[in-house]
Parts: sequence; structure tokens; C-alpha cells
Amino acid sequence: MTQPAPVTDFLHWLTHVRRTSPHTVAAYGRDLTAICTFLQAHTGAEVTPQTFATLTQADIQSYLAHRLTPKGRLNRAGTNAKTSLNRQLSALRTFMGWLTEHHSINNPAISRLKGLKAPASVPKALNHTQTWQLLENLAPPPATHTATPEARRNFALLLTLYGLGLRISEALSLTRADAVGDILTVTGKGNKQRSLPLPLPVKSALNSWLNASHELPPTAPLFPNPQGKALTPRYAQKLLQDTREALGLPAHLTPHALRHSFATHLLEGGADLRTVQELLGHSQLATTQRYLATDVQRLLTVHSQSHPLAKDES
Repeated sequence: MTQPAPVTDFLHWLTHVRRTSPHTVAAYGRDLTAICTFLQAHTGAEVTPQTFATLTQADIQSYLAHRLTPKGRLNRAGTNAKTSLNRQLSALRTFMGWLTEHHSINNPAISRLKGLKAPASVPKALNHTQTWQLLENLAPPPATHTATPEARRNFALLLTLYGLGLRISEALSLTRADAVGDILTVTGKGNKQRSLPLPLPVKSALNSWLNASHELPPTAPLFPNPQGKALTPRYAQKLLQDTREALGLPAHLTPHALRHSFATHLLEGGADLRTVQELLGHSQLATTQRYLATDVQRLLTVHSQSHPLAKDES
């Protein structure tokens, strides 16, 4: 269908008044056009601003049900369908706010819309073999003169991510002074600090990198680029992308996957959930519990392969 006039006006406002990015404007346009196409068929009338003033919860439920049918092309089970619908509901709420401000049209049924609850995704981690393959490939040779400072820095960064379970933003915000001693103080989300013990391999890699780098003040970034500024997350992502492609490692190998691997391997080794929560800096235990799904699945696999009662009788 042709884009209704109110939607066209709304997108023009987003572009020229709000200075919203073109990608976001295009997404709003697609989502609102899909909603208007349904409403025109649903009501049998042209879509106008007044159409949105009279929408009921039943109308909205009908739209959601339609989008989840094969005809609605959102019948994929799971997170993808719900994520798409949540994005469309968000577009509808924003559009309703614009109608209220510019056309004095209000509809509490839309203003109170809540998103669909999507199932929490289970973090993807490397297994032990893949982790060692990655670290052994990036580990610089023992002889100082055969390893570049860049190689020592990159290895120290990735070993810190995996050995301490840090977010990439946490690792890149560390200073040289933070690497002194046996305890590393990390500033996480919400400026919350946590103290983490430095495992010997991580401490050794950090010392190797610091000894090979130029003398810099204690406040300088622990992992700098050649200009002395902190590395960017994109640099770490590209480093792992190149490495995983060279070694044939999974596509989900990212800086955050090393954090997932840290947590998963701790649980596999018998660590309790509260300890893992504290090490990761999660404010809610429910966030840490996502890792249990991975560990439980591993236990079920081992059980089905190993326990006599789980095997089919011959």
C-alpha cells in the first residue's frame, strides 16, 4: 500500500527535526507501513490519524496474531519473531507520541503497550579445546627478541578477557597502574567496582607486555594503540575475526564470547553460581543463571552418552 499521509509526515519529522539516522527512519517506515496495511484490511477504511485514536487492545492483539501466522510472514518460532514484533510495537508507541504532540490524538491503549517477552538466549562459549587452540596460536614465543610488542599486547588482552571474564569495555579502560600487584580492580557497569585475583598466567602475560612496551605514566591505557590511546573494541573484534577464520574456529568467537567461556568453564569446573556472579559483576543472579543452561545441556549430553540406563538396549 501507499504510505499513509500521517506516516509520511512522521518520517519527515524524524528526518528533519529529530535528525534521526536514515537506517532508523527506514525501519520505522517499514514497521508502520506493515501496521497500516493490516489496519486498512482490518477496518475496511483508509488509515488516518483518527484510526489510531480508536484502536483497542483487541485490534492490537489481532495484529500480533496476524503477524505470527504464515500469511503474516512472522511465523518463525522463538526470539526472531518476538524481537521483530517488539520493534514494531516500539515504532507504534513512538508514532503515537508524535500524533499526541502534533495532532492532539491520544490513545492510552497504545501508550501502555508492553513488548512481548522473548526467551533469554543462552550465551555461546568456546569449548576447552577451542580455547586452548586460540590462546596457543596467539601466545608469543618465549624469547623476547622474537616477539613483537604488538603480539605481546594482543595476547595479554585476550588472556585477560578469558582469564578474568571481563567485558571488552572493562579491559580497555584499564590503566598500567591497574596491572600492578596480585589483585585487579575493575570498574564495571554503573561504575561498580569489583576486585579480581590475577591468575599467574594472566599476570605473566601482562608483565611480559609491560616489559616490552615503552615507558608510559601509570595512568596510561594498559592496552594502547601506537598513538598511546586505548584500543577500540573494533580492534579486538577484528583481531578475533582474523584469528578464528585462520584457525577455523566458530563464528561466535568474539571478545564477549571469551567472557562467556570464562563463566561456562568455571561452572563446568564446579564453581558455585554466587561466586561466578561476583566475578562477572552481575547485579542480578538471574543474569548469571543463563550460563547454567549451557552447563546442564553438557551434563545431559554426557549422561546420554555414558550412563547405562540412558543407552538403548541392543
